[in-house]
Amino acid sequence: MSSVQPPEGENVISLQNISRNFLSMLQRQHDMLAYSLAGLRTADPKAYAYYSTVSRVMPAPQVHLPHDQMLAYARNLMLRTSINDLIGLSAECMNHCHLLCTLIRVRGKQQQVSPELDKQIAQKHEAFCRMNLQEKFNELEATFDIVCDLEDGIFSLAAALRVLVRGGMVTNDDITPDGSLTLEFKAMKDVEVPNDSPEALPENTPIERPIGLTGTPQINLTGGLNKSTKTISKLSDTQRTFRPGEMLDLTDEEVLGLNITVAKFFDGLFRSVEHYGRTSLGDPK
Repeated sequence: MSSVQPPEGENVISLQNISRNFLSMLQRQHDMLAYSLAGLRTADPKAYAYYSTVSRVMPAPQVHLPHDQMLAYARNLMLRTSINDLIGLSAECMNHCHLLCTLIRVRGKQQQVSPELDKQIAQKHEAFCRMNLQEKFNELEATFDIVCDLEDGIFSLAAALRVLVRGGMVTNDDITPDGSLTLEFKAMKDVEVPNDSPEALPENTPIERPIGLTGTPQINLTGGLNKSTKTISKLSDTQRTFRPGEMLDLTDEEVLGLNITVAKFFDGLFRSVEHYGRTSLGDPK
């Protein structure tokens, strides 16, 4: 038996643990995406040709893709996989937050084990886990008064994934009544500011640091001052609009912005859950 023990309190259902675990997973997702983008940018056609033939046999050589086509295929697959993972992380984070809120609602401050209450909690949570995204948002708001910031950003991810799974071309089935598909997400943008503006902070000073939760890891989204041009990098709302017949593609910066969008979504969700917990347990600080 291993002598390694989990950190104290690691198995406790708490907002601190939920926050730490999901922000860690999101950071790993960000790192993997950055690594994949770097690999695509520096892909070597000669290396691809070598590894394509090193086994001396192909399952179906007649459909072997040349380097330029494979590059496009790999990028689409990376984008599709990344968005799918982000949606999965978002849904699973909502599941964990729902379980915590349900525990607070049903058991309150009661510490004693109660099979009846535990069964009630399990049934409510299993029903929530089976819900789709829209139903999860509705249930959190209706039952716990939890309104999630950037809900539209999460639905943008789902809309983009549906298009990418079909090959990446936007069709009439994807558009809203205005005749287009609009994706909403966060991105870092350079913004001109006066030299004496309060936003013209020293280099590497955080421009936006969400308040986060008492005792929980904060999401550190920072920007720096460019002294020569007097611009700062600032987290901003971004939209991309696609019309039927257009291919859905995002720049590298926009792809990374999808991760930032989910980070901000987590932050708003955690703060709302914390407020619910404090209010319900009589500690409305």
